[in-house]
Amino acid sequence: MKKIFISILALSSIMLLMLSSCKKDETKAYSSLGSTGTLTASTTAPALSLETAANTAVTFSFPETSVSGTKAVVTYTLQVDKKGNNFTRPTEIAAAVPSTVITVDALNTALHNLGLADGVETQVEIRVKSAIAANADATYSNALTLTVTPYSKTSYLYLPGSYQGWNPASDDIQTISSPTSNKIYDGEVTFTSNDATVLFKFTTGKTWDENYGGVAGKLIAGGDTNIPVAPGKYKIHVDLNTMSYTIDKL
Repeated sequence: MKKIFISILALSSIMLLMLSSCKKDETKAYSSLGSTGTLTASTTAPALSLETAANTAVTFSFPETSVSGTKAVVTYTLQVDKKGNNFTRPTEIAAAVPSTVITVDALNTALHNLGLADGVETQVEIRVKSAIAANADATYSNALTLTVTPYSKTSYLYLPGSYQGWNPASDDIQTISSPTSNKIYDGEVTFTSNDATVLFKFTTGKTWDENYGGVAGKLIAGGDTNIPVAPGKYKIHVDLNTMSYTIDKL
């Protein structure tokens, strides 16, 4: 009799759990995403260059996407892909309504993520993706076509000196590079001279507008603090963020 009672109690508990689960399913709320609105751009031919990397390349505008049913947060993303690729492998940029400003650097990075070549004019397509959950269908805006020319992010320091006539614009000048333009430069250089000592400085361009000398590993802006080395091959590291440098003979 006791065993029968325990069995009935266990069965009743299971039935109550099933009933509770059914009721939860019946009251589960759902959200439905409306159509993504029209995307517009401040320009369809943004000019891109390393010198203007921090500037605005283009501003995209689009309205808020409606949600019916249960309230849900909509996440917006700008998708960029090669023209004619039908967004099969887009790169994405976070976006927000009513407008999203894309800098020159951010757009150039997106173009590099697509594998586009530097210095080559190319057309890409861009659209807005609206989503409320990873397992829910997203909606998309119209696609705009942009004509763009990616640029290399590499920047250089030039090393004018006594070995080449102190001419920063000369073709035979030695340089070191920063692949991401983060103001940290590295490279190997060769100073050829008949003199026992070579003097040189660093310039950020092929002019003297911004130049640095140095003493004992510390950079000094402008002035006459030329850096002395013997002729030969060197590995040079410069960090303009910390105003420091190292020179190692190879």
